[in-house]
Amino acid sequence: MSSFSGRTAVVTGAGGGMGLAIAVDLAARGARVVAVDVKEAPTELPDGVTFCRGDISDSGLAPEVVSLAGSISATGVVDMLVNAAGVAWFADPGLPPPPFVDGSIVDIDPAAWKRVLDINLTGSMLMTRAVLPGMRAHGAGSLVHIASIAGLRCADGALDAYQVSKAGLISLSRGLAAQYGPEGIRSNTVCPGAIVTPMIAGIYENDPAREQSMAARVPLRRVGTTADVCAAVTYLLSDDASFVTGTDLVVDGGWLTNMG
Repeated sequence: MSSFSGRTAVVTGAGGGMGLAIAVDLAARGARVVAVDVKEAPTELPDGVTFCRGDISDSGLAPEVVSLAGSISATGVVDMLVNAAGVAWFADPGLPPPPFVDGSIVDIDPAAWKRVLDINLTGSMLMTRAVLPGMRAHGAGSLVHIASIAGLRCADGALDAYQVSKAGLISLSRGLAAQYGPEGIRSNTVCPGAIVTPMIAGIYENDPAREQSMAARVPLRRVGTTADVCAAVTYLLSDDASFVTGTDLVVDGGWLTNMG
């Protein structure tokens, strides 16, 4: 198991789901973690995780997060950033109604389009911009952005704002890899497919046929777990991936091979 002892990480979207799983996993591996989310703090957080509540699309939040991380860091800088915050808003009978509904650009409310991009793309840009000065001064750093296979190939149905935001995040990551690689900073994305988060697990528990139908579309014949995503993230953050940058690590059980 990779050790991150002595390193400090910022993980956005860590109020639940994949982001929380990543934050907890990094802390278990010895990292000091600042977990960021617009939601309230989870009821239980392990030692090594400090929670910061705020909206990542607010340009004033990122400097506060970096300052907080610096105060608990052994080096005074953020060594690792995981941009895991993101939203996918679609109507589903098994889920609470979303604040907006994504869809085709001919139907989507422009406010929904803007909000999805603010969270999924602009928020990641703001947080990345805030951690870069410290990483550049330190001569090292690792950035991992949670994108989606929908950013690589069009998903079923119209989720135009979501797909554009994730494609943009992939492009941003590649640009960062090219620009800051000479300074020892790596940037990669993880592109999950169908992943069971606690919210999705509730849907599948009430309707097992839906999970079976989804698994049937995946060559490995199962849906993914947050542990699958954590494994990809920790690899890319670790020294084992010291020669890996500008890449998109697909974690989808092979689903992308059957799309389009």
